[in-house]
Order: sequence, then C-alpha cells, then structure tokens
Amino acid sequence: MNGELAALETLYINTALTQEEIWTPVTSYHVDGLHPEVFRRLGRAMSAVERAHSPVATVVRGESGSGKTHLLGWTRHEIQERGGSFFYIKLVTGRNFWESAADSLVDSLYREDEGGQEQLIRLLDELSRQARLDTDTHTAVTGRRELTRAHVDAFVRGIRTIDRQVGNEAADTARALALIASTGDPVEIGRAYFAFNDDDGDKRAAWGMSPGGRTAQLVLRDLTRLFALVGPLVFAFDQLDTLVSAAETSSLTAAPSGEGRAAKRLSSEIATGLMELREEARRTLMVVACHEDTWEQISRAAVRSALDRFEVLPTLGAIPDEATAAAIVSSRFRAYYESVGFAPRYPTWPVTSAALAEAPHRYTARRLLVRVQKHIEACLQTGTVAELISLAGGEPTAVAPPAPARAVNLSTLTESFDKLRAEADDLGPLDPTIEDGLMPALLGVGLRSLVRELGADETRFSIETDFGRKAALHARLRYVVDEASENEFHWSFRAIAANNAIAAQNRIRNAAVEAGLTADLASRRLILLRNMPYPSGPKTKDIKDDFEARGGVSLPIGAADLRTLAALRAMLDDRTSGLDEWLRQEHPVSRIEVFAPVLGDLRQHLGIATTEVGSRVAVDAAGIPEDAEPARTEIVVGTTVRGGRSFAVPMERLRMHTAVVGAAGSGKTVLIKRLVEQCALRGVSAIVLDPNDDLARLGDPWSRPPKGWTDDHEREARRYFADVEVVVWTPGLNRGRPISFYPLPDFGPVLDDEDDFPRLVRSTVTSLAPHAGVRGSSARATQQLGVLKRALERYARDGGKTLAGLVELLAEPPSDIVNSRTSRFAVQMADTLEAAMETDPLFGESGTPADPGMLLIPSPGKAARISVISFIGLSGDGPAQFVSRLQATLFSWFRAHPVGDRALGGLLVMDEAQNFVPSGASNPSTDSTVELIRQIRKYGLGIVLASQLPRGIHNQALGNTVNQFIGRLTQPAHIEAAKTMAQARNAVLDNLAGLKAGMFNAASEGTGFSKIEVPICLSHHDVPLTEEEIVERARRGT
Repeated sequence: MNGELAALETLYINTALTQEEIWTPVTSYHVDGLHPEVFRRLGRAMSAVERAHSPVATVVRGESGSGKTHLLGWTRHEIQERGGSFFYIKLVTGRNFWESAADSLVDSLYREDEGGQEQLIRLLDELSRQARLDTDTHTAVTGRRELTRAHVDAFVRGIRTIDRQVGNEAADTARALALIASTGDPVEIGRAYFAFNDDDGDKRAAWGMSPGGRTAQLVLRDLTRLFALVGPLVFAFDQLDTLVSAAETSSLTAAPSGEGRAAKRLSSEIATGLMELREEARRTLMVVACHEDTWEQISRAAVRSALDRFEVLPTLGAIPDEATAAAIVSSRFRAYYESVGFAPRYPTWPVTSAALAEAPHRYTARRLLVRVQKHIEACLQTGTVAELISLAGGEPTAVAPPAPARAVNLSTLTESFDKLRAEADDLGPLDPTIEDGLMPALLGVGLRSLVRELGADETRFSIETDFGRKAALHARLRYVVDEASENEFHWSFRAIAANNAIAAQNRIRNAAVEAGLTADLASRRLILLRNMPYPSGPKTKDIKDDFEARGGVSLPIGAADLRTLAALRAMLDDRTSGLDEWLRQEHPVSRIEVFAPVLGDLRQHLGIATTEVGSRVAVDAAGIPEDAEPARTEIVVGTTVRGGRSFAVPMERLRMHTAVVGAAGSGKTVLIKRLVEQCALRGVSAIVLDPNDDLARLGDPWSRPPKGWTDDHEREARRYFADVEVVVWTPGLNRGRPISFYPLPDFGPVLDDEDDFPRLVRSTVTSLAPHAGVRGSSARATQQLGVLKRALERYARDGGKTLAGLVELLAEPPSDIVNSRTSRFAVQMADTLEAAMETDPLFGESGTPADPGMLLIPSPGKAARISVISFIGLSGDGPAQFVSRLQATLFSWFRAHPVGDRALGGLLVMDEAQNFVPSGASNPSTDSTVELIRQIRKYGLGIVLASQLPRGIHNQALGNTVNQFIGRLTQPAHIEAAKTMAQARNAVLDNLAGLKAGMFNAASEGTGFSKIEVPICLSHHDVPLTEEEIVERARRGT
C-alpha cells in the first residue's frame, strides 16, 4: 500500500453526530464561517444569563445535517468555559415531559467538562466551598471519602447559608446528589430517588430524606436552582423531530397508530413543558434545536402569547461559500494526517477546490462530509488514490497509479481472529463492578461490525457507547429511516450483572427510560444482557414484567460471544486490512444471539432476505453426522443438550407434518436443510419453496470445511452430492428454468371419492376466483362462487381438463348451473377468465403443463431429486397463486401414485409459511394449504412449515403438525404463539429468547419437548443468492 492510500485509510469521518459527540471537544473542527449570526446570538444569550437570574429561551431550526448537533456541542463548550453547566435534554416516549427532562438532567450530572471533572462533582465542590464546609465534610460530600448522615446534614445546612429558600425546598434533592457522588449502597438509594422509586422510604429516611419521594417537576426545579447557585445553565433540547413528525403523520389518518398517539401526546406535553420550564428556571439558557416543521407543530400546541418568550434564531442552512466548505473538510482531515506524519499536497486533499466550489448554497455540512467519505471509501476499495473533482459524481481523476490489487488472504484474518479470541478476557465484562467500563466498547464494536457485515450504508447509522457514569445504557444503534424528518429506529443494550435488588431495579428502569421503551412504539427496542435470574421479590418482578410488557427482551451473553467481540475490537482498533470483506464473508457478529433482534429488524428495513448466516459456528459442538444409509427408517435431527442422546424422527412420522419456527439467526434454515438432505440420502425427494433465495444452495458443496467438520461429515457429504440431484426452478422467469401448472388439476383420481373430490373442487374454486373477478364476501360474490363451483363440478365429471373448456361452459351455461338471475355472472366470469389467460403467462395453457413427477422423480442413477422453487420471477400474489396450483396438482398426483409400503413419499417444504397460509386475511394459497395438510398425509406427502413468525401462520395449518421444532424467538407475540404450541402438549417453554443459535425445543408424536442442538448441514450455507446466481444454478443441465 502506498503512502497516500495508507493516509486515506486513517481517515474516519463521523457524519451523524450523536449525544456522545456533544460531550467531546469540538474546537478542533469548529468552523467560524458556518452560521456566524446564530453563534453570535447564542453567545450573547449566554452572557445575559451569566449576569441575571432571568431565563432566556431560543429556538435553532435547521434541516438534517445543517449543524444543529454541532451547535449544541459548541454551546456546551462555551458555557462550561464560562463556569456554567450544560444539560442535554432528550425527551422520550413512555414518560411525561418532567420525568424525561429530569432523567436527562441526572444523566448530564455525570458528564465531564473538557478538564475531566464531572458536572456533579463540580457542583458539590463549589457548593461546599461557598458554604465554607470543613475539609472532612467537603471531601465526603464530593465522594473522596466515606459519606455519613452527619456529612449530608452539614451539607444541607451549608446550602441554606447560601440561599435559605433553595436549601429548604431542595433539601431532599441535595441529599440525593451527595449520595450518588459517594460509593456503595448510598449510591443506589440516591439513584432510586432520581428514578422516582418510592419503595425505599425507610432507607431514604435514614439519610434525612422524606420517605414519600418527590415529583419529577419538583426534582427538576430543585436541580436547576441548585446549579444556578454556582453559575449559568444551558438546557439543550434535541431529537424532538422523530416524535413530532410521528404525531403529524398520525393526525392525517382516521385511526392513528399507537406510535402516532404516543408522539402526539408528547408533542402537546413538549409545548406545555417548555413554557412552564422557562417560567421556573433561573440563570438558564434554553436552546431548542429542531426542524422548522417541528417547531411549527410545537407552536400549534402552545398558548399563542407564550411563543413571544422564545427567540427564534436564523435558520441553519447550506454552506455559504467555498472557503467554509474547505474549512469543514480540512478540519476533519488535519488530525488524522498529522497522526501518521503525512503531509498532503493541499489541506483538503484529495478533495479539490473544483469539487468544493459546488458546495455553497447546495450542500449542508453533513451532506458534504457524506460525499467525501464515500469517495474515500471508493478509493480504499479499489486500491486507487483519486481526487474528488466533482461532488455530483463522475469519473475521479487518478493522482497516483493504481496500487497493486490488495490480495487479502482472508484465511490469515481468520487465524488472527482465532488467536485473539483465544486470548480474550471473557470474565471481566460480566463483573458488576467493572461492566460499565468494559461492555460499552465491546457492544459498540459488535454493532459497528454488524452494519458492515450487512454491507449497509454506514452513513445512515450511528452508534452510541458513552452514556456517562450513570450508564443508563451501554450501547445504542440508531438507523435513520427518513433523513428529512430524522425519524429513526433505535436498538439499545444494557448489561446487568448486579445481584442487589435495588441496583437491578434502577438499571432496568433507567435503561427503559433512556431507550424510550414503550409498548406502542415499535421503533424503540431494548435488549438487556443477563446471564442469571433477576433478584427475587415482588418489586423486581413488577419492574421486570413492565419491562417485558413494553417489548423489552432479556438475553444471555456467553463467554464465547464476549471473546468474539474482544477479538473484533482488537482487529478494528488495528485497522486490519481486508477486515470489511472478511466480516461480510464470515459474519461473526450475526452469530451472536444478543444481536439477533437487530439483525432481524435490519433485514426488514434494508430489504435483505432472511438467512441464518452465522448458525454454522454456533452448532459446531453438535457435529453428529450419522451413517445415513437409505435403508434406515429414521432421521437423527440433533442431540439432546442433557445427556447427549440422539433425537430421531421416524420417516413415517414426517407424513404427520412438521413445524420449524425461530427468529433470524436461530438456525432455522440449517435445520430445514438437514431435514431435506437426510431424507434425500434415504431416497425421498423434496419440493422446496425458497422465498428468501438461500435454499437454492442445497446443491452447493462447502468451498472449505466449516468449523467442526469431521471425516464423517465429509463421507456423508460426498455421498449426498453423488446420489442427490438439486434442480432450481424459476416460474415466471424464462431465462432460468421456467415451470407452470395448468390452472385446473387432474380430477380423475378423485372423481369417485365423496370427500376428496369436493375438497379439490373447493380449493380449485378458491384459486380461480380472483382471476374470475370474484372479490370480497358480498351477496354477489357468494352467488358468483356458487355458479363457478357448480360449473367446475359439472365440467370435471364430464372429463374436462382445460381451463379453456371451462370458459366455454361458463360462456354458454346450461340451465342446471344457472338461472335467469345468475346466468349473467357465468358469462362475466367467462370473459374475465379468458382475459386472464391472455395476460398472465402462468395462468394460461400454452405449452406442456408440468407434472409433479418432474419435480420429484430423480434422473437415472440418482437416489432422490430436490426441486427448489425460486420466486424471483413472480411478484404480488404470484407466488401464492403458483403454490395453490402446485398443491392442487400434488394432491391429484399423490392420489394416482400411492407410496405403497414406503415410509414417506416426498416432502413439501414451505419456508416463510406465513406468506402462503397466513393467519390473517386469506390469500390464493390459504385454503389449498390447509386442505393439503389435512388430507395428504394418508397419501405419503409430508409438509414442513417454517417461519420466523409463528403467530402469522394459520392455526389450522400449524395445529396439524406433529413434529415441532421451536428455536429462539425475540418478539413477545411470537413467543406467546410458541408457548401456545407447547401448551397443546401440556408443556411449558421458558426463555425462548435466550436459546442459542442451532438450539431448539423439539417434540414429535408421543414425546414431550427436549432441548436439542442441531448439527451443520451438508450443503453450503451462506447469504442469499443474487438473481443472477439463481439463474445460473437453474440453467445447469438445461
């Protein structure tokens, strides 16, 4: 790597400032030319509150990326330089204005100024000095020696000598401040006071405090008046835009969402709270930073006369000139270049003045930095140093010859990772006395690596790990859903190792408040990390139950996971070359179960198909390949966690259908593949529905043996790939391997069956109805369905086989099918069906229809065929319509081809089953799936329903599965659905959210649930295939 490329590698531009950056020095990259009038007026306002008790309230408006957060960081620096205090106020849902504001203020107590002193200690130190406390009391109150009741009493008496009113009214709050500055049990008593926990009255009374507690509004007033005794204050209100924009959205709908209602209520509280706080504050500058639309929404909720008391500053806009653009870029580069001794040819290198000249009046500071960061990343990825000559894009101008392709040996990175992992500390992060110092960095590394594993746009993410000494959280990942409104999705994490009940209660409450955890707000998630039961007692149970009712999840974090995070931290700190590529290939963080909720949500937000990319490592310990001879009549699915016994399912029992449920990262797909592979090794073919594009890898061998791969695995894999053929089909996509079924099944095998014939007619009518223009459940629709059913019965009994023939019958319906009122329905449906045949290639009857034998009968010399159905060529209801026709055809085919004395005739695997047999509104394949599950077992076909969302599967389908495998689930609704499944067997399943990847609760006919570990599959398991990769596999052998 040449010197210039190495210099670029050091650059890191954080384009999404968070609360963490507000508390770090900003002078190194502050640019005077950006919004000078706003800074001037804020400086003047700070001078005003220095001199007088009257508060000043200002509003700073600007679009996303215009510099609002940086402005707050500058304000923090300025007020602290003047001997004042800065409080970052973040309002959250689930609490009223005063509780949110008071909690934020307490969090700010633990923040340090640029001299390294906490604001809390500075306050206590200055109050002690003004009160002329003796040295013993002074050092105790400021946390430098053991605190006693006598010290606290003396401290309060001293405050009264400074200001009698404040000393009397704020006495309890002053005592609580001294307690949280101390060590040991007093800290938890003080924290409980600020968490508004009124259940420790006796303990508070022992420190001279009122046993009944104090309201949030009064506590906030106490704190502002105590701080005003020692200097001016700034209250900075930020991140209001998400809540207010949600409120505006809800007001446009007739039935507001739960999230909208919560935000709308908060919007009104914000307006009232701001006005009331301004009236009560002393020596305080209030700075409200938000979008113009947000301030307008707050204004509408406020009393009109109150708005006159808020000074609305000029709107923050785009960069004003080229010199300011250059200063923004060079200030970000300078320190990095100096750290490696690199002297750029000009301060903004490699961003040219021509590019910077495009920024004025068009680019905000953030937008400019995002564009620069993307250019730098492009240089690093290509190994070519290039100048950025235009912000609008275009070909970069090379200023150095391309560096030789950086051939990164990923196996070397794996070796390095394994070595670092083996040396890592997996005990310290679980120590309650030091977890606050160790966990944030580890979790932050995990979240940063997860974003890179997904190949996501990092500019839309920000990661927080500094929450002050209070440490309400240890890490938070923010994802910008809508940059214009700053609407965000948050995932928050907090490890809780404390055994003390009060400490655990405080930590759960504080984490829930900081995370904004609310039952109605799906965009705020909180995961607590806990490896042991919480302390017993009714109060702890109530708090834990409330946490879970709001959607919170508790998960264990294992020693192996901690070692993984520690190894990744070392590699990131070392800026290991090729690390991003290695992360995208190996997915080490995707295998860590505590990040599974994030992974599942992000796949949905980013449109990435679900895959359990990391489950292979988690199940290495269960590497139990069996000698899978075709003659064997059972499949070993896994081994029991207790006792290490094989958990086997007889082949014949697979006819009774199977359910596999588990969240992303649970190992669900690996288990599906194992069932299919082991059946195929025993000569049983399968049809596999692949909506996520990852099961098409069933025909791919591992490029290199995964961890835990043994000689037995190798022998079994060789036999699998020698004896089993995998064929990928692409209905609706001609350049792959297209397939279609005639709309009408073969009724011949069931004509004489008084049960099966009506069932097949009923499911076929359901499939035809949408194409015939039958919608809804009106009287007209009911009459249309009756006509269609009678016509189909008549046509089938007369030996009809094609849809064209049915259309002819409907066009000229006989009198035993219609009467004078319904004949027009028959003619209309005939016209509509004929049009559908002409416009929908899958619904027409051109060409030769597919026969299920094409999907199930192997080629000569092969033991079994696995037909994977990819839906890349279909959209909308297309997959469900295709599956409906497939199922109808399968029913007839299995009736005509009995399995005889074989245990199992075939498998139909329905991954993401909720898409084909949903619990809510029916779709074209709902009825056919329910009927097939009810009836097909006697003819030899076994069905596997797999899903991340058990609640989303029709209960008549899920309830007819005898073999059930329940993996890790994280969403409360789906956990309850899984527990309901278990209750049908008189079983109770606990801690479903805590299951490791590859671990399932398994049950079959006549057995209770056993916890098992599932081994790795024989075929390659990795991220979903692209469309071109699927097409390439589909065309093999064509």
